[in-house]
Amino acid sequence: MSARVIDGKAAAQAIRAGLQADIAALGRAQGRPPKLAIVTCAPAAAAEAYLRAKLKAAVETGILAQAYPCPADGEAESLRRLIASLSVDETIDGIIVEQPLPPHLMTPGAESLIASAIAPGKDVEGMNPLSYGVFFRCKSASEIQAARVFPPCTVSAMIELLRATLAPVAGREAVVVGRSGILGRPAAHYLSALDATVTLCHSRTADLAAHVRRADILFACVGRAHAIKGDWVKPGAVVIDAGMNRLADAWVGDVEFAAAARRAAFISPVPGGVGPVTTAVVLANTVRAAQR
Repeated sequence: MSARVIDGKAAAQAIRAGLQADIAALGRAQGRPPKLAIVTCAPAAAAEAYLRAKLKAAVETGILAQAYPCPADGEAESLRRLIASLSVDETIDGIIVEQPLPPHLMTPGAESLIASAIAPGKDVEGMNPLSYGVFFRCKSASEIQAARVFPPCTVSAMIELLRATLAPVAGREAVVVGRSGILGRPAAHYLSALDATVTLCHSRTADLAAHVRRADILFACVGRAHAIKGDWVKPGAVVIDAGMNRLADAWVGDVEFAAAARRAAFISPVPGGVGPVTTAVVLANTVRAAQR
């Protein structure tokens, strides 16, 4: 078996193309295109790559986007004040905070302080505790889509790629590897809302390979290069890899791509898979936030 590689760039282009009429209408109604504020604190190479991609995609799509660097002192309270000022700026429609944050801002208290400062109406990444709570209260995919909050963008991107395969989801075995609050856990919830039977695995899961071998749908969200071996993948599975790891001189995913592609029916590449779609989802959510 040789997997069909899911083209994330094509999926992203389709999402962005579908925004053009709404962007034009908003421009006529409010005298400007929708605007996205990108708060960035992390010098990490992956974060810089994502920032460049978002700014470039925004320009190409016709959306205004501006990067706001972390305050010089790097303190959580200073960052909270910056985000709070963006939240009341009437020229800004959407706000995101680039991940990962510096280690001292990744404590539960600091993360909560920062996320809570994002106005729910501008929270296009689903970070605010109110947005997060509403998302987790939704029991079905239709409820998620109808809610006036946005799920975490990378999770939405993974679901978009899963839908692009047209593979059945309801009743299938889905395995999510990684339990972070912004990716693994919400991904498991979204899959459950699509009626998959979901197993959430993590660093302390006993015999991870056995769980992966059972998966009709595999979401890799662990953030460690090639943590999931290709020969673990169930023949005919759908593999969506959200990993973005620097290995030697290349970016690689959480899954051993070449070996997994010999067994899966569909697989997303790294780069060129989840990343471009995540950026497109951010832009689409900014347009929706402006419309509201």
